[in-house]
Amino acid sequence: MAQRAEAGFSTEQLEAFEITEMKATVTTSLPAEKVIEVIDPHGHREILTVGIDLDPLGLKKGDEVSISILDGLVVELEASANKDLSFNREDIILPADMGKLKKGMRVALASGTAQVISIDRQDNSIDLLGPLGGINNLDVVIPDGANPFDRIKVGDTVDFRLIQPLAVNVRKLPRSSTGEALKDFRENGEPLLISPLAAQEVSLKSELLEAFELAQLNATIERLVPGQKLLRVKGSRGHSMLITSAIDPSAAGFKVGDQVNIEMLQGLVVDLRSSQQNQLTLQREDRRLGRDFGPVPAGARVAMATGTAEVVRLSRTDHKLTLRGPLGKIHKLDIRPELEAEVFADLSVGDMVDFRLIKPIAIRIQPAAQR
Repeated sequence: MAQRAEAGFSTEQLEAFEITEMKATVTTSLPAEKVIEVIDPHGHREILTVGIDLDPLGLKKGDEVSISILDGLVVELEASANKDLSFNREDIILPADMGKLKKGMRVALASGTAQVISIDRQDNSIDLLGPLGGINNLDVVIPDGANPFDRIKVGDTVDFRLIQPLAVNVRKLPRSSTGEALKDFRENGEPLLISPLAAQEVSLKSELLEAFELAQLNATIERLVPGQKLLRVKGSRGHSMLITSAIDPSAAGFKVGDQVNIEMLQGLVVDLRSSQQNQLTLQREDRRLGRDFGPVPAGARVAMATGTAEVVRLSRTDHKLTLRGPLGKIHKLDIRPELEAEVFADLSVGDMVDFRLIKPIAIRIQPAAQR
């Protein structure tokens, strides 16, 4: 048990792990080291420590796999005066079962200094930028009476201590078009789409608001549409996204090139069901709210979307679903609580689904320099 004490992680901390299912394309497989490198649904390369024997799978470059991952878990997080980003890694072999981790599994421990890219208080997760430019989305253990998010904000540097993501199951999938889709994934995402605004009011159930989750991100404005509450921004991950805003960014004095901090209600799936369609589709329709919808005022533009997409990632514990649309665009969305049991009962990575959703809505935009 000496290694367990040396690692310094309690069983209680390890019980906080959450499992995410992901479809990915293999770029490198090292069975002896129990490590694989994959391209994830967002088009990013990820290096994963694997807790199982890879030899029987015979993985090679280009293979598509379904991976069950214990998400990275931050167990210590403190604001840092050090602006130099650093990263230190140490691998250990578990001498005994520890929560969801089993005896004999290789676990990667890490510590260092990173920059906060985004914070999700509702999910207790954080995006950290490391010294080599990699973005790491991690769950954070919240100690009793000492929430680390109360002491940090987006843009801060932090000292961290964490357990890196661990693949606990890897399944080889039949060949499909996903590899090509990932290879051809365009960083700029979908083109700017401006649908005619519907004149009629749309009625949304007020209880849906409770399922929305707030997120913050730092971004650069790439395009504004005068008179329209739309803006395209490039986030810290280098990807562009089109955002519907509850305020008119042009009227508020923002211009292309401005660095901004955006507080937004994340995308919310309100209807989802298995589809017999094999073709990916997306239709967008803009509506105006007939009344206040929580922090979104009456008259605000809301972007609704319907279509058929492929499930590329599931996170039941986070209540999140990642869909791949017809242009290779990846959509990470929250599932409405009333739909969770039905959605997750039969859904798996690779399934085609018909969906109806409310796209992300920016409810507050302010210059990054003011934070």
